Amino acid sequence: MHQVQLTLPELVFGVLSNKEYENGPIALGFASRVDDIITMVMKYSETGGRKVRDLVIKIATEMYVSEVERMAAEGCGFRFDAAHTNVEQLEQFSMDELARKMKYNAPHLWETLGGVLARHASRMSTDMEDGTGEREEEDAYWDALDGCDMRKGWPTRTLVRQQAVMTIKKIVIVSIIVQHANQRANYLQAILGIFLQSAHAPQKVVETLARMGLSISISSIDAAIVSLSKESQCTIKTLGRTLLAAYAYDNFDIDMKTSDQRVEKSIDTLKHLTSGLLFPLQHGTTLEDLRCSRMLWEQSTYNIHAREMSHRSGKTYRDLLELHPESPSEDGISCRMQYNAWKMLSDLVEHGPVYFRRFQEVLGEPEVVEAIPVIKTPIVAARAMEFVNSTVSGNIQSITGLLAQAGIHDPNEGDDLHMPDISDYVVLFHGDLGTAEHVQAMLQRRAMEDSPWNRCQYVVFVPGLFHLKMAAADALWRAFIHPVAARSDETSLMHDVGVLWPKETGIYQSKPGFRRMHQLVTYSGICRRLDCWRVEVANVDPSIKNLDDFAATEPTFSQLKEIADILSRKYVATYTLRRVRQRAGSQRDMQAENAMVINKYMLLYEELTHAMNSGDIGRVELCIVAWILVFKATGKHKYAAHMTEFLINVHFVYPPGLRHAVRYSMLVNPTGKKGSFRGVDWCVELNNLFTKVINGGKFSNHTIPRVLLESPLVQVYRNLHGVFQKNFLHTHLSTKRQEADMTLTFAELCKYFEKYQPHKMQTGRTSKLCMDDLIDVGHALMEKTEVELERDGLEVEEEGENALTLDDIAIELRL
Repeated sequence: MHQVQLTLPELVFGVLSNKEYENGPIALGFASRVDDIITMVMKYSETGGRKVRDLVIKIATEMYVSEVERMAAEGCGFRFDAAHTNVEQLEQFSMDELARKMKYNAPHLWETLGGVLARHASRMSTDMEDGTGEREEEDAYWDALDGCDMRKGWPTRTLVRQQAVMTIKKIVIVSIIVQHANQRANYLQAILGIFLQSAHAPQKVVETLARMGLSISISSIDAAIVSLSKESQCTIKTLGRTLLAAYAYDNFDIDMKTSDQRVEKSIDTLKHLTSGLLFPLQHGTTLEDLRCSRMLWEQSTYNIHAREMSHRSGKTYRDLLELHPESPSEDGISCRMQYNAWKMLSDLVEHGPVYFRRFQEVLGEPEVVEAIPVIKTPIVAARAMEFVNSTVSGNIQSITGLLAQAGIHDPNEGDDLHMPDISDYVVLFHGDLGTAEHVQAMLQRRAMEDSPWNRCQYVVFVPGLFHLKMAAADALWRAFIHPVAARSDETSLMHDVGVLWPKETGIYQSKPGFRRMHQLVTYSGICRRLDCWRVEVANVDPSIKNLDDFAATEPTFSQLKEIADILSRKYVATYTLRRVRQRAGSQRDMQAENAMVINKYMLLYEELTHAMNSGDIGRVELCIVAWILVFKATGKHKYAAHMTEFLINVHFVYPPGLRHAVRYSMLVNPTGKKGSFRGVDWCVELNNLFTKVINGGKFSNHTIPRVLLESPLVQVYRNLHGVFQKNFLHTHLSTKRQEADMTLTFAELCKYFEKYQPHKMQTGRTSKLCMDDLIDVGHALMEKTEVELERDGLEVEEEGENALTLDDIAIELRL
């Protein structure tokens, strides 16, 4: 090369640039050793190394820019128009799909970021292994990957999670770069911005993340919320105009306090609003089933022109006693006694000694009377309204307002050709007792109107079962805690409170509310039934002193079932209690008798709870009939009257199709899971909680217009949170509160029962109060008129429902 005056770079350039030598040995040799050549140049030549680095950076930059521009272009799926946001975009958001698109459109940039992040993979895996608490909570999430030993020495789930976290980081980095290239390529930023709004992130946080390229601007977020709210209105109208939708509504209050309190601005800050829900009528309900408005009006007691009909007036609560007739079993055990026996056995298996846990799989469920099929019920939140439904006029506005959102108006007004004529159909409205009274008054006032629309002829009211359950808990408090004499015995329910919650005895004596009474009935009931087991097995075999001794005998499941049947007859008040109480005082044990009465109504409450959760509408109705008598006995006459009238209407007035629609809509299943049925009114209360406590803006955004705007998006926000939890690998994925470990507390209460023996007969033991069997008292009172009740000092009580708290609503989620 020296003789021909040719340098080595010139030789290399000539060979590589000449087509004649393209596949020659010299060119191929250079190509095979190019990595080594560049490495040697960078290692032994500072100038050459710097030039190589500059060249590599230039080439890589051009390549990355080209890939970014391709992703930022229209059609690649990275653009998001916030002003036209829809629910489907939020629910279909997937980080895996986003990663696939980025890897396809920018393979070199994606690979480079992976290489950079992989440098610190070992340290990241160590950090993850330190978070043992979080890993334990996510076991279920990653169990599907068990058995894949992808890398020796690393737990499978740790490696998989590490790769997933690296993917998230790569997506975030690429998204920032792509949005910088084109502000419209903001897919991740838009979804994240809406999520921040649903999580009520402070405005400063959102603005900061927007400057960092991780979120869209606040104005764009507001545009997205408006778009989602408009879409919800279309969804409501689409469902409502099928006429196969049921409605539920209730009032809620929001205190709009401000720090600027001046005399000239001294106004009432408590705002009264009304929320509403819609859900489709499922389980085979058809339009023809609801086409009975005219027929019901002809039979209505509000219709002054109706023909005299005995069809309605001939039915009383006594006819309700014949609902769901059962053929007596061979051993003479009724449906209710079968449930009681099952509950006795269930408590032993779930809360007794460990030996009995082996029977969990064979325990099964109590006999079903009539079950609602288990399917998911889609629930749509309506836009909150500025109506006060604590008045009759407010209820009229609420009902017509909900129908207006559903695209239904007076058929005699307007020219909307797509609006269905509601004149011949009925619409189901669910609510609490207060709403029932106002609706009843509304129908009475409007009865003189000429058109079906003006007299609200289409309204069929359905009482909420969650409020019925609350009334049942209050009835137990009135019967077993409120009377001073009921608290005196050592075996009284009030003394159970002293063991379970010694610092809350004063609260229970005054007004404990639903949550506390629910917990008392649940916890005390379990321990009382376990004590029944202890007493009965000791009666059979005196050598058995406690349930641990009984477990040591290793009884079979069939033996336990036989004993449970005995417990349901012997330790729960039945008609035989009347004969027992006719004996002389020296031959009676009044405290044991009271314990039998308490057991009976605790089990009745548990039966109602189980029937509601499992969707056994037949058993729910059987429980309601019994609770009507309990309400009557405890002074809750309004509830007794309304529930009696409702059941008479359902079973003896409504045609079969409407009867089916009403009964199968009283419970809904928001999750579609077994044992997850809920009262419609509970769903309304939960919606109110999210609307007034969680949604509706913060600080300067906490305004009535903002509350109204976001009120239909409660479920959208909740679903979005679930999407983010899964896509971003959040810990604490469960929404359920962890059940408190009551083992030691139960043991303490069982020791108390062992000491004072509420269920062991001790003749001659007296009590300051002989607790009446509430159903017997209710039977007697149902025969009396209001005039007779007033004469006997049992006048109809004007009662209001207690305001619900967060704990009252949340307690249902742990059942």
